[in-house]
Amino acid sequence: MMARTALFLWALVANLAALAASKAATPRFKWGQNKELIFVSVMVRDLNKDSVSVTLPDGDLRFRAKNAKGEEQALDLPLREDVEESLKFEVSQRPDKWGTAVVITLGKQNKHRWDLLVQDPKKFKGLMDKDWSREDQTLEPEEEVPYLEDHSDYLVELTSKNLNKTLKKYSAIVANVRFPWCSQCKSQDNTFATAARAAQKKGKKDGRWKKVAFAVLDAREERRLAKKLDAKCDYTCEYRVFTEPGEDAVPLKSKWSDVELLESVKKYLGPAVQVIKSEDELKPLKEKNTTCFGSFVSEASPKYQLFKKVAGLMRGELVFAAKFGADRTLELWPHKQNFSFKFEGTFEDNGTTLYDWIKPRAIPLLQEYDWQLRETYEKLGLPLGKLWIDDSDKNPSFEKVVRHAVRRVAKRYIGKIAFVEQKKTTYSYELRDYGLNQPEAYPAFGMASNASYNSIKYGFEVTPDVAPSVQDFWKDADKAIERLSEFCEQVLVGSWPEAHESGAPQTNWTEGAVKQIVYKTFKTDIESPERPLLLEVYGKYRAEHERKAKETENLAKALEPHSKLFTVASYDTSDNFLPQGEFKREKYSSDTEWYWVPAKDSGAAARDPIKKLTKPKKDAPIKNVIDFAVKSTGSSDINAEEVMKKFEELMKENPPPAPAPMPPMDMPDMGDMGDMGGMGGMGGMGGMP
Repeated sequence: MMARTALFLWALVANLAALAASKAATPRFKWGQNKELIFVSVMVRDLNKDSVSVTLPDGDLRFRAKNAKGEEQALDLPLREDVEESLKFEVSQRPDKWGTAVVITLGKQNKHRWDLLVQDPKKFKGLMDKDWSREDQTLEPEEEVPYLEDHSDYLVELTSKNLNKTLKKYSAIVANVRFPWCSQCKSQDNTFATAARAAQKKGKKDGRWKKVAFAVLDAREERRLAKKLDAKCDYTCEYRVFTEPGEDAVPLKSKWSDVELLESVKKYLGPAVQVIKSEDELKPLKEKNTTCFGSFVSEASPKYQLFKKVAGLMRGELVFAAKFGADRTLELWPHKQNFSFKFEGTFEDNGTTLYDWIKPRAIPLLQEYDWQLRETYEKLGLPLGKLWIDDSDKNPSFEKVVRHAVRRVAKRYIGKIAFVEQKKTTYSYELRDYGLNQPEAYPAFGMASNASYNSIKYGFEVTPDVAPSVQDFWKDADKAIERLSEFCEQVLVGSWPEAHESGAPQTNWTEGAVKQIVYKTFKTDIESPERPLLLEVYGKYRAEHERKAKETENLAKALEPHSKLFTVASYDTSDNFLPQGEFKREKYSSDTEWYWVPAKDSGAAARDPIKKLTKPKKDAPIKNVIDFAVKSTGSSDINAEEVMKKFEELMKENPPPAPAPMPPMDMPDMGDMGDMGGMGGMGGMGGMP
């Protein structure tokens, strides 16, 4: 019996010893930083360099290695803040008193000074040191405002531990997910606190506001939850709204005023879906709102859960209503329209199909646009058809015909194109980018590839071959619908040319005059000219513009006897878009440049490349321009000296306007200075020491 006991104890001791031997050792480490990077050096005695492994599981630092004896070395650091996914490490050649150092370099996701390396430094007491050789000591500690403490009367603290408990208490939580050191959103932080205080006051009169909490989540202390919520320190300053346990939070744009923020929060006062008992309750909803209605077997139905999820994402954009008892086809009724759309897509995904189907149908077929709708249409991500109406010359009956035509086109392209109406008095400046401002003619129509300011533009110009006038075009609604539909179709397939700003095409050019080319004629006049061009490219805001314009005018006249060989032309980049294929020039450049543009041979796919006058590259004297033209023609029939002589004569006969005289200078009346004669008495100043 004693022998068996002794054997058991010996085995137990051996197992404990083996367990102790197998337990990895924690190496010492030190750290430093600059604004962009974190440096962590991990020291291991007799390091086996081939055994080193450094990873970032879930954004925390994990180091593994072995020493020469094969003993495990392990270090797991729960980092204080987020780092970029990529990292690099190297074995230092410089010895350290604690062993061979592995230097790990991490990129900071937020470029600022960290106050700590790890969440809880106490766990690494005696193992962690500061690496002053890699520390940028010029980094100043950042001011951290006690934001929650300063507003604790109306803000609640939100953490990963109390999130579900807090959600059970409130119907909605509007969370300001903020880094305590971030100064990008100071004004929005103040707005958020002011709105929270106002909401608390509202709750005394309206019980719905009592069920809305304004909360603060410390993105540094709650790093994992903040990362899941895509917390950032940047100018966007978005909040997050939680409505039910287990559901994803939805972003809410910050506002500049507490009134605007409360208006945005108002849509969370009620449920995302209005549950009705009979379809009679649906009628008043449809009369006031765009309404999406679904009938489902029960509240537990997977289809209803998906419907509810989409409703939560689209709060405030339309009304969602549901009835339980049986499955029926989901329908959406646009506001003030006598028809509905029926959803024939799938409920088998995560809700994307339903969301993408509802989104373009939730907005009116044709809506008057203002800047507050920009975000709505940008999120939609569709091409944007634009109708410009002259609101300074109202014609209600005619405008009704125009809107009817555009709505019929819009109905054909639901889910492909969104349509808006814009007032001339507010948005006429946009016509320039659509090539529709020379001249402005209303109603005008164009399309942008999306709702952003840098979208690709397409203009629908009513030319004489389309209709005698813009008014005639729109009066024939059926014809307008077909032509606009053709335009939309060609834009979608990419066969309609992009629009750019352009001057009005010249209609009275004759030989001996300067051919004024504009962007609308660029393709025919510059890409496929019948004769070579001596082309002046300039901006009208150049110095001495009137003199230089007169020089070009007289040059064209001097070269008139040779007009069968080439044409003198000009292109003003101030008023016309200049394609940057062959012409490398900034839009508002004040330089004058000269080019030789060869003619396009019949049957050729493209003309030969252009040549540029390079001596000098810009603002060349007319003599150089003439020499350049003569050389480019390759003709012996042109005498440069004779052309120059003729040009000089024309400059005398047809000179540029004289410079405006300088305004007279009003000099002060100096007559009173005669009194300075009294200064003779200053002779007494001789007595001054």
